[in-house]
Amino acid sequence: MKTRWRSSNSWREHWQLIRDTAKLLGPSARLITTTESHTYAYSVAANFLLASLPFLFLLLWISQHLLPSLTTQYTVIAELVANYLPAGQQRLLADATHLANRHTVQVFSLVMLAVSSSGVFLPLEVALNSIWGFARNRSYLANAAVSLALVVACGAIAYTTVLLAAVAAAVTHAIFPAAWTLVIGGVTSFFVTLFSVPAAIAVFFLIYWKLPNGKVPAAQVFPAALYTGLLAEVFKTVFPWLLPYLDFQGVYASLTVAVTLLVWGYFGALLLLFGASLSARGVARLPARMHIRLPRYGELRAWYAGHAHHESKPHDAAAGESG
Repeated sequence: MKTRWRSSNSWREHWQLIRDTAKLLGPSARLITTTESHTYAYSVAANFLLASLPFLFLLLWISQHLLPSLTTQYTVIAELVANYLPAGQQRLLADATHLANRHTVQVFSLVMLAVSSSGVFLPLEVALNSIWGFARNRSYLANAAVSLALVVACGAIAYTTVLLAAVAAAVTHAIFPAAWTLVIGGVTSFFVTLFSVPAAIAVFFLIYWKLPNGKVPAAQVFPAALYTGLLAEVFKTVFPWLLPYLDFQGVYASLTVAVTLLVWGYFGALLLLFGASLSARGVARLPARMHIRLPRYGELRAWYAGHAHHESKPHDAAAGESG
């Protein structure tokens, strides 16, 4: 009976959480209908278009120079591009590969990445500060420094995803015969998705947590990043289905790829702002039993010292557990 009562309370808590969230979805949905949100989204989308190729080039360059013997890295990067970009995947990958092999354009590409990343995160910071109610924005140079740090962090997350999936793909190639191309391709795609979803959630978490110019609770931000990351997976699956109905090819001809990426980035920015509004309103949160708290260094050190002390005195630890 006691276990059943606890289970009933747990279900009630989760149901109440869902009801509270549903009631407050309206204000966040109305946020993305404001003119300010659309202005921010257009700016983010334009600078994302400028940053996409240099970022892809940087990812390829790191994979070629850090672990060149792990050849499956290129396969994983191609899979990521095919999964996440809605159009022009092969052309962009070919151009980025060409750039990665030309030393004369590498420095300029990195400079363009730094400039365009600031253009992405500058309007996002203004939007997030407005959502959270922070009155002051960072200066341009301060925002550029934070933007560069976020680009480095996102690059590290992206390359970690590539590395983990590439190792799994290499193991798959070693286990299955080379003729089993469908099986190898399916297993590789599975691992790419398996590692890319947590990576997307981590990127949203970093943006929500570190980009606003104020103190933001990590425990309140993480659930929003989780929900937004999952919604982003749905969005990147649904958006290609809508492309034939939009008929960008018939209207924009040779500019089709650029326009498609611009519209894709625009809706992605609106999705990011929607998740930020949820976190700021306290809607996206976890049940009380799943509370997340990031410990400080001193607390970790104290925990480690206490843990080592208990291990050195097993009798005292056993007595403490029985008490």
